[in-house]
Amino acid sequence: MNTNPPVVVRRYPASYLSDLVYGMQPMTTELAEVIRSLRRDHGVDYVRLGFYLCETDPDSGGSFGLGKALTELAAIHLHDHDRAWI
Repeated sequence: MNTNPPVVVRRYPASYLSDLVYGMQPMTTELAEVIRSLRRDHGVDYVRLGFYLCETDPDSGGSFGLGKALTELAAIHLHDHDRAWI
């Protein structure tokens, strides 16, 4: 049984998420904490993370890359390099 509280996930435009990945926009602490919670506390994989965060549904390959890149950026932003969720 999952005892973690639910997470409210805001969905973002693909252009904004792309700007984050390419360093054109800074990662916010709020988004980084949501990503960490989804990955660490709820076991969300990279593919589902991309689907959860993007307003439009990317293909599974694009979603995987987006989820992985956003996770790595979140870890850098939070100075949290615990390999259990990255």
